[in-house]
Amino acid sequence: MAETITATRPPVVTILGHVDHGKTSLLDRIRHAAVASGEIGGITQAIGAYQIEHHGHKITFIDTPGHAAFSAMRRRGGQAADVAILIVAADDSVMPQTKESIEHIKSAGIPFVVAVNKTDLPGVNPERVKTDLANEGVFVEGYGGNVPIVNISAKTGAGVDDLLEIILLLAELEELKDNADVCPATALVIESSMHPQKGPLATLLVKSGTFDKNDPLFDGQIDFGKIRSMTDFAGKSLNNATPSTPFQVIGFSTVPNVGDIITSGPCDDKSQKSAFGASDIIDEEKPTIILKADVQGSLEAIAQTLKDQANIVSSSVGLVTDSDIETAIATGAEILGFNTKLPAPVARLAEIEHVKFTNFRIIYQLFDYLKELQAIKTSHAAPKVVTLGEAKVLKVFNFGGTLVYGCLVTSGKFNLRDTVGNSKVASLQIGKANVTEVKKDQECGLTLTPPAEYKAGDIMLSTTLE
Repeated sequence: MAETITATRPPVVTILGHVDHGKTSLLDRIRHAAVASGEIGGITQAIGAYQIEHHGHKITFIDTPGHAAFSAMRRRGGQAADVAILIVAADDSVMPQTKESIEHIKSAGIPFVVAVNKTDLPGVNPERVKTDLANEGVFVEGYGGNVPIVNISAKTGAGVDDLLEIILLLAELEELKDNADVCPATALVIESSMHPQKGPLATLLVKSGTFDKNDPLFDGQIDFGKIRSMTDFAGKSLNNATPSTPFQVIGFSTVPNVGDIITSGPCDDKSQKSAFGASDIIDEEKPTIILKADVQGSLEAIAQTLKDQANIVSSSVGLVTDSDIETAIATGAEILGFNTKLPAPVARLAEIEHVKFTNFRIIYQLFDYLKELQAIKTSHAAPKVVTLGEAKVLKVFNFGGTLVYGCLVTSGKFNLRDTVGNSKVASLQIGKANVTEVKKDQECGLTLTPPAEYKAGDIMLSTTLE
């Protein structure tokens, strides 16, 4: 069957780092260097976002207002951004908020580039930044890892073009898809305020679909107003906004919260409607699934066959989206696809949230897989804890509040995100290299989230549920 063709959307980029390390200066440098000064309006600062064009490619930058808001966006709407810039001043190197920023980037699961700023200052040593980052588990290119790093000066503009090129390269590897035809359209609130004359104002970042002037605004099932005015970062009026576009909206009935998910309301397109209504009841004896297919004909045929065999909480045509992952989290569903794909950014969110996706190219294989799920559901077998590996703690290091356990794996193996007690394996290192697995007789350094009380001589068990 023909594969759905989708265009590439612009990457959304955020800059994180310690206070006074140059985040605002870099945002200003990029904006003024890439956009004609006559097009810049005072609204740029107010909406907290802007879009530039670099060598024919658009890039959206969001000025995330603090780490707390960044975390709220991650919790409510998946990734707030596709790529992050970790800015580190060459004179200060790694500072407390740098470490916080690293944790936020890791929890978001997005690729990032290190921008070493203030390299124009006399006497600075950018190499020190590489060493200090390595102590935080960030290994840059040329220093035992694959995280890109570039020396810049936000003041003079040196290195900024190279930084933009790296961002576009990372975005290309992420295979960002423009799902502009998804309905209803979905956006993330990245800034909001109450204007004394205009009323509630909010900046939305479009995640999927297209918002049009006069569209209704919904927060879940709650009517949140109607788009009366759409304005871009330069103060120009818009009639519509496509994925990765930031725009300011007048028309909200109340001020939304940063991190809220806003939609344009219910969709008339049957291919995008949920097959599961609020009045439906989950049958605990049946598997709960989300269906995705390449074309409407396949979707209807599969849904009709499976309607009595599974709880189908949602069915739609196209690539798996952040919204599908959110639905899966809320309902405990597994996503089954037919001739469709899981884009890289969405795959990372699915991995973080432990949402399973399986794609099939032959329909009867999908049906056979569902029968296996049914068998598991009806077996009522209690989950069994299985030990995957055992390790002896040799030493515990404290790097600025981050506990790193030096271990020797004595049996089995340890994998990234394995369970250790009530914690998850957050990182694994052999020497200076980040790895995903450590086997018997290998020494490693590992971190746990949340940290746990282990001391030298203790035994760690890596487990999973079967």
